[in-house]
Amino acid sequence: MLIKKIINHSFVYAVLPKLPILLGFLILPLITPFLSDIDYGVYGIVLSIVTGITVIKTLGLDVILMNSYIHHCHSSRYKIVWNEIQGFIFVWSFVLGLLVTILLYFILPAEADTNKYLIILLTAIPIMLYSSLQVVSLKYYQLAEKPMAIGVRSLIFGVLTIFLNYYFIVNQKIGYMGWVWSMFIAETLTFLSFIYPLWIKNRLYPNFFFRRKTMKKHLKIGLPLVPHTSAFFLLDFSDRLVMLKMGVSTANIGLYDFAYKFAGYARVFSESIHQASTPLLIKSFKDNPKSHILRDIIFLENYIVAFVSFTIAIWLKEIFSIMVNNEELSLTYNMGIILTMAYVYKPMYTAMATVFYYYEKTKEFWKISFTAGVVNIVLNIIFIPIYGFKAAVYTTFLAFLFIGYAGFYVTQFKKLYSPNFNPLLWVGYTVLLLSSSYFFRDAEFITKLVLTIIVLIFTTVKIIPLIKTLK
Repeated sequence: MLIKKIINHSFVYAVLPKLPILLGFLILPLITPFLSDIDYGVYGIVLSIVTGITVIKTLGLDVILMNSYIHHCHSSRYKIVWNEIQGFIFVWSFVLGLLVTILLYFILPAEADTNKYLIILLTAIPIMLYSSLQVVSLKYYQLAEKPMAIGVRSLIFGVLTIFLNYYFIVNQKIGYMGWVWSMFIAETLTFLSFIYPLWIKNRLYPNFFFRRKTMKKHLKIGLPLVPHTSAFFLLDFSDRLVMLKMGVSTANIGLYDFAYKFAGYARVFSESIHQASTPLLIKSFKDNPKSHILRDIIFLENYIVAFVSFTIAIWLKEIFSIMVNNEELSLTYNMGIILTMAYVYKPMYTAMATVFYYYEKTKEFWKISFTAGVVNIVLNIIFIPIYGFKAAVYTTFLAFLFIGYAGFYVTQFKKLYSPNFNPLLWVGYTVLLLSSSYFFRDAEFITKLVLTIIVLIFTTVKIIPLIKTLK
């Protein structure tokens, strides 16, 4: 039953919201002739700044939202907690919006000077006004096991975003501003769509008269997650800012950002499974904390995510040749292969997240994630001047590998959950798949096909016994 729910919810989180991404992927040949590496560079920097701020918009309070719902979902008690947290996040979001304004003003490259103030306006408003409702709505439908509410909205507004991208980039020919305008319009409409079901129907509205003592208690649990959530910014987006600071051209930043965006298609798959399975695994873990079910489901997820990532990686050159109608951008597939395989870490991270969230051991997260983020920045500062901007690809892969597996050795995980996850074997398997996909990246069609079939057969042989055990 649990595995069926995970599959169904993963389908909704992975397929419906990601159909627009597929559509966006399919129209790449139409829009890339109207985009330059400068466009990707400028927007990559904007996205880095915005993401760096928004990763701390909840201050770790989403763990309080999750636990209060799990323990009190059959009464209205959780709404008291949720409304106070929503009010607090609403106030906090204004601080974040102001910070984004300041950072964009001083960090945007010279190529964006003509649109600087418009970029600031279109990015700061959603952060200030939409964040609190966005946090609560996503968490509510996720925990209430109503993924369609999120999936349908993501599909509708995602498709709208793609058409807006085409309109602004191809018809209006405004380059990176096409992405900025499209995102602003889609976020505004998404926000408006949640007002009635959340604020009015379910009475989950912001309470600005939150209890200070209670909020301090919540923050003591949530704040240790801030270094953890910040770490994913340090890993995902700080590299662009480091490049900018170290004199890497906006054009080269754009090439790196384009490869990163392509790797994001593999990430979408692993993130969707993580998003769907975490609350379900926590509920299952609550019923039987000593069961092997958690480990078996994580192994099942790991085999599937590894196969999907490998398939994308080994065929990335062919995918680029078909979909990317821009010679400079099409040559970034080498970087894309490594970045794609970096996201294989996610299922093992889900195992740690399930256990630590349940026991509210949030302080354990920063030991691995924040350390990985800081080390990633330090390595970028050291190696980018020596080996160029492509060094960030390798440091990112190593950092994600650390996040996925180091926690089994440097945290209390084994004390809280005893089944063996064989992390070193999974590291070896990930490195083997990466090496194979990279070494054979320019191989003949038949060679790649044979390798893909071999990995598929191996994956099938491994997951069938797991599925039988979990039934």
